[in-house]
Amino acid sequence: MAKLLKPLVVIVLLLAIAALCIQVFVLFPKRTLIKERTQKLEAGVTRVVGTLKGSLSEEAQNAVPFASSNLKIAAVEDLPRLDGELNRANLVAGAVLQGWDDTKVDLENTRQDLENTRAELENTKAQLEDARTQIVQLNEIIRTKDEELAEKSNTIAMLENEKTSLETQVAELNDRVGAMQDELAQLEEEKNMLEILLAKCEGERGDITMEPGTSGKIVYANADWNFVIIDIGSTAGAQATAEMIVHRGDNMIGKIQISAVRENVSIAEVLTDFQKDTIKEGDHVLF
Repeated sequence: MAKLLKPLVVIVLLLAIAALCIQVFVLFPKRTLIKERTQKLEAGVTRVVGTLKGSLSEEAQNAVPFASSNLKIAAVEDLPRLDGELNRANLVAGAVLQGWDDTKVDLENTRQDLENTRAELENTKAQLEDARTQIVQLNEIIRTKDEELAEKSNTIAMLENEKTSLETQVAELNDRVGAMQDELAQLEEEKNMLEILLAKCEGERGDITMEPGTSGKIVYANADWNFVIIDIGSTAGAQATAEMIVHRGDNMIGKIQISAVRENVSIAEVLTDFQKDTIKEGDHVLF
């Protein structure tokens, strides 16, 4: 029995040594690898959560607390604490995702606003094109009106010049009218004087019967107006348009044509074509 127990002990001892060697050479490196991987995962989760929380507002960060120290566990009993911290990390990710969803909605609304703005800009562009066309048309109308205005201004200037010329002519005509009125007044005076002379001659002369060879005398002569008054009237047979020779002594100095006949005197016009000398009062006439 003792002989059988000794080999069994040796075998158990060899197995223990083999297990120890396996643990030292196989399991220990894996344990080290698992530990390092766990540490890296803890650091990665901490960085990810920190980055996610950095995109949240301060109020949202306070609402989802996260402690990276809870990721470190030393025993199986610490696993619930790890699960709780991972759940909080998940809440942080959910909050960030919700923020992204809200941002997506905001971006969609912004995109829709941009589409509406683009449509409004297109409409405004069309209105601007219409306004530009209207401006071109209005500029053309303004140019035409300016040309018409310039033409009207030239016409007004011409009319002003014509007005000035007409005013000058009117002034000249007024001067001439004034002169003619003065002449008319003078003629009226001469007419009155002639009427007086005719009345005087009619009172002084007796009845004279005009016949061929009838002669008379010039009682008034006006060289400026080229007429004379003779002492032969209707009683002497004087007739309007009758021509008589004017002589001074034996010399013929001109001819006259009777234009108006009174009873004892007549008014006659001097015929300048036959005039050889100035006809004066006292010259004789012969029919």
